[in-house]
Amino acid sequence: MLDLHETTTIEVNGTSLAVVEQGAGDPVVLIHGGVSDLRSWTGQISALAKNFHVLCYSRRYHVPNAPIPPDHTDTFQTHVDDLVALIDQLGTSPTHMVGHSWGGLIALVLASQHPEMCRSLVLIEAPTVSLHLQIPPKPLQMLKLFLSNPKLAYSIGKLGAGTFAPAEKAFRKGDDKAAIAHFGRGVLGDHAFEALSEDRYKQVWDNRGPDRAQALYHGFPDLRDAPLSRVSMPVLLLSGSSSPVVFRRLNDALSDRLSDATHRIITNASHIVQEDAPDEVNSEIAGFLQR
Repeated sequence: MLDLHETTTIEVNGTSLAVVEQGAGDPVVLIHGGVSDLRSWTGQISALAKNFHVLCYSRRYHVPNAPIPPDHTDTFQTHVDDLVALIDQLGTSPTHMVGHSWGGLIALVLASQHPEMCRSLVLIEAPTVSLHLQIPPKPLQMLKLFLSNPKLAYSIGKLGAGTFAPAEKAFRKGDDKAAIAHFGRGVLGDHAFEALSEDRYKQVWDNRGPDRAQALYHGFPDLRDAPLSRVSMPVLLLSGSSSPVVFRRLNDALSDRLSDATHRIITNASHIVQEDAPDEVNSEIAGFLQR
């Protein structure tokens, strides 16, 4: 796993972000998901740096950056604005953006708000639930989604009731360990969560603060009116074959709404697709970016 001592820091929007830069060529920024940090891209940085200028960073409040203060909010748009400022400061616009999970959602929203900054998107199981429903959803919204896309509606309902709701309840009780277990089992699956190495679980544990803040305060942004018509650049959507089916269904629905999207399934991979199958993911990303 990447050594955090190899990072440098960049000041953006009143905070310091840990950054790793490697390679030369067209710029590619890697945006990690929740309960993670830049180390989740260990298997991609050097591989992509053979042909690209790779920028990998830890988002605000994620290791090794300053942790989120207790009872502090963590709004989604702040992370979008941080990425905009980071790209502006480094002078790498327009850039290819590769985002995993929550990082993929950040990249998608940035591309809709500032399409001129984005050359292409690679989105690895971005949780685009709030493109379809307000979170938490109202009964009429769920009914409409069940009528239009029953499989997607069922899988979203299962994710909410079986993962997000019990994780939030545990966080409110101050039981972070139970909250992480609910969240991890829900987004990875029982087998993949139990198979996490000691180092990978520690990364989850050390980065739980922002997820706690999202669960207790702002949570998912309402993206039902997001201007996805502005996302006209090429988009590659990646899903893991062993990941909960909701992520594949969300990617299928997103592919239908974007003008230039391709959806690929990576075999033998859970939700942390790039960590479970780094060689296949690297090949898909490099081939897509070179095209």
